[in-house]
Amino acid sequence: MLYHFPLSLRLEMTLTTVILLIVFGMILILAEIFFIPGATIGGILGALAVAGGVIAAFVYLDQPTAWLVFGITLAVTGVLSYLGFKTRTWERFEVKGKIASKSPGMDHKLQAGDKGITLSRCNPIGRAKFGDFIEEVYAKGDMLDADTPVEILRIENQHIFIRKSTES
Repeated sequence: MLYHFPLSLRLEMTLTTVILLIVFGMILILAEIFFIPGATIGGILGALAVAGGVIAAFVYLDQPTAWLVFGITLAVTGVLSYLGFKTRTWERFEVKGKIASKSPGMDHKLQAGDKGITLSRCNPIGRAKFGDFIEEVYAKGDMLDADTPVEILRIENQHIFIRKSTES
C-alpha cells in the first residue's frame, strides 16, 4: 500500500535506499556497543534507522520485497545478537591488565603509641611528623597547636587518630 504525501514531501524510496538505511542503523548500533558504550544515542538512532528502513520497505516497496527485507533484517539481527552473546566474543574487548599500584601513604609501619609532633594546628584535622613520616592526623579531644608533642591513639582505615602526649 502506498501512502500519498504532497508532492513536495514524497520520497521515492528504492530498494537500495531502504537497504542503506538499515545498514546505517546496524552500523550505529555496533558503534554504540563497541566504541561509545553508555551514550545510548547511537543505539537509539540505529534502532530507529533499522525500524525506519523496514517500515519504509513496507510503505514504498511491493509487499513481497518488503517481507523479504524484513526477514533478512531479522535474520541478520539474530545472527549479530548470537555472535555478540557468544562467550568468547567479548574476550578481545575485556581489560586484562592488573592494577599494581597501592593506595598513597601508609607504606610505613606506624602504630598506636608512636610519638610525634604536630606541624600544623589540628582542629581536628592537621599534619604531624612521626620520625621521617609526615601524615594527616585527626586530633582526639581538644584542638592542638603546631609543635605540640603527640602520640598515636589508633589507626583505622588509614586515618591516624592522635592525642596530646603525656610525656614531653
